[in-house]
Amino acid sequence: MGDTRGFDGDTAGELSQRKERYCLPKERIVEWDVLRGIAFLAIVLQHSLGQFAYRKDTSLLDAYTLAAVYHLIKFGVPAFVLLTGAALVYNYYGKLNYPAFIKKRSIDILVPYFLWTVIYYVYMFPEERIDFQWFKEVGRQVLAPTLGYHFWFILMIFQFYLLFPLFLKGLTWAKVRSGPFETGGLNSLLALTGLGYMILMWASYRYLPYHAASYSSFFQYLISNRNTDFLFYSFYFIFGAVIALEADQWQKIIKGSFRWNMILFILAYGWAGYELFGGTGYSLPINLNWSTTLKPSMFSLVCSELIAFYYIALKVTQKKNRLTILTSWLGRYSYGAYLMHALVLAQLVNFIDAWHLKYPALNQHYVLVTFLVFLLVSAASTLTCFIISKIPFGRYLLGPTGSTKNSNHGGTRFTAQ
Repeated sequence: MGDTRGFDGDTAGELSQRKERYCLPKERIVEWDVLRGIAFLAIVLQHSLGQFAYRKDTSLLDAYTLAAVYHLIKFGVPAFVLLTGAALVYNYYGKLNYPAFIKKRSIDILVPYFLWTVIYYVYMFPEERIDFQWFKEVGRQVLAPTLGYHFWFILMIFQFYLLFPLFLKGLTWAKVRSGPFETGGLNSLLALTGLGYMILMWASYRYLPYHAASYSSFFQYLISNRNTDFLFYSFYFIFGAVIALEADQWQKIIKGSFRWNMILFILAYGWAGYELFGGTGYSLPINLNWSTTLKPSMFSLVCSELIAFYYIALKVTQKKNRLTILTSWLGRYSYGAYLMHALVLAQLVNFIDAWHLKYPALNQHYVLVTFLVFLLVSAASTLTCFIISKIPFGRYLLGPTGSTKNSNHGGTRFTAQ
């Protein structure tokens, strides 16, 4: 048979051995569990905050206080994307069986998404008769969700699963080219991706919204729905993948980043507040769309927050404590709780609105109410998921929740979410 050559003129066998050398030992990376739990809390707080920051009876002080908190927790969705990239590469680098992989991901991700879409539809339209039109409308919600305002994330993240072999091939090429003792290839890939992503964020914020009409209807649709396009979150996925391949090195980088990252955070956070105030001023309700993730300034802020909270996760997991246990536990049920939490939030806000009719002075305490709602929704969603996980076939509502067996680190084997 002919000699099959790889990236550097290696034979297929030599290349396979080199790739095998880079396959990572499957020990649990505890800080990922913790960061996943923190990211879930950040998203719940964002959505809780959105219920009160936009109200016309919110005071200007409360509105901007909530906006300041909002800017602190913008890392939520990017953190989930980063962790997805990290977990997939960690678990599948060098051994991807794509048909089995996509089958598992469809069951783990799409089945719960479909079931929760049905639940949300029934909740919103309980009187509708189940017929052909009913199934048609549910199908529309699956493809273009509007009732579950947070379901866009599922459509976006699944694109990474579909395209994972392409990402993996690029990462493998960069890893093999860098050699066994060098990391320049991966870090160069990350730097180039970051530069390209910054340009994309500029185009997303400064160019595309004002020139969409000059494109065909298909591209107009893509531009108006770019928040569901994987390309607009690709940097975070690649960032997570690089961290997975160079975990030890990136732990050192993040631990040594505290001072310069604090400077970046202060500058980016201050600029985000300046942009929001410049767009909103003293008028109510404030417009948090000025703080979209898809703009260069927020990209800088989000990167700083990701590094900061990764640093916190590393510090928290230096020894086992209650905070580690709590955030890891939240991380295990984060996908099911993410799907569910908007429904819990809607019910709780309905109760608060009814209470507000009796006690109008409640609007003087919207900051306190926001944090109370956040705590209740987080606890109720996660506890409900914990209960569902004990029911037969509950995993089809929750997705993967990890395993409590075969661990060298506290009893929970790491499983990709």
